[in-house]
Amino acid sequence: MKMNISTSYTEYRNHLRIKNKADSTIADYSANSLKLINYLIQNDIDSYKLNIKHIEGYLSKSRKKRLSGNTYAKFVNCTRMFLGFLHDRGYIREDIAKKIEPVKKVQTIERVILFEEEIRTVENYIKNRDSKEIYNLRDLIIFYLGINCGLRRQEIINLNWNNLELDEKGNPYIKIIKSKGKKSRIVYISYTLYDLIKDYRKRLRRYKGAIIRGNYGKRITKQSLQNITGRIYKQSGVYKKGLNIHSLRHTYAERQRKKGTDIVTISTLLGHSRLDTTMAYFHVNRDDLISAVL
Repeated sequence: MKMNISTSYTEYRNHLRIKNKADSTIADYSANSLKLINYLIQNDIDSYKLNIKHIEGYLSKSRKKRLSGNTYAKFVNCTRMFLGFLHDRGYIREDIAKKIEPVKKVQTIERVILFEEEIRTVENYIKNRDSKEIYNLRDLIIFYLGINCGLRRQEIINLNWNNLELDEKGNPYIKIIKSKGKKSRIVYISYTLYDLIKDYRKRLRRYKGAIIRGNYGKRITKQSLQNITGRIYKQSGVYKKGLNIHSLRHTYAERQRKKGTDIVTISTLLGHSRLDTTMAYFHVNRDDLISAVL
């Protein structure tokens, strides 16, 4: 039975929620599904009669926009997933998804990390820079949440005041609620960081909602967080190609490895479900190879 393609958007979002996809995944997949829906409507294509030639034209048009290799790979794979959903639900007659080859992501530049002297340089810069004290506090907290706790960018953004607690022995920790893969975990933090956050809250005079806020008092955005860390790297003098906010999480993992923490524990601290994912965070260098045999 022929169905109205425009109704599939909401149905698809609900389908992704039921599948327990992360909020960021739902947003990305939904946005891509809407692009295909609009393309079909604007080109007066009967969705039920949709075929591979229509989709090849759609993908070709998008490829001409000169998307990066990984962006295009993600676009194609999101399209395949949505087409599979449309076929399963009876929106399209032909199972086109099976005719489209998945696109593998290209190898990206290796993640770089901060070395101990660079970490000290960044700390000293933030503490002594000529800026409002509340911004210095906020940025130092952001830096510590990445470098000392291994939090993902979105986890830093999502932190609320009610996620900060003390256990029965008085040890401070953060509750990470339904992060990537809808997994939750407990991240213990140092008393130094705990005191910084309390001081920040006192100056911010906010006791509900987001902990990390932008310059206008609202929950910080992904782009603002990236801009803040980018400026810190450049202005402190430690910037190098490939260094970004996710580098803090890589640095955290590498520091744990250098301390002798076993891989299973590191994987748990990072919130990974697969050990091979954790392995990609390690940065073995020449000194490691030498020390292994001498």
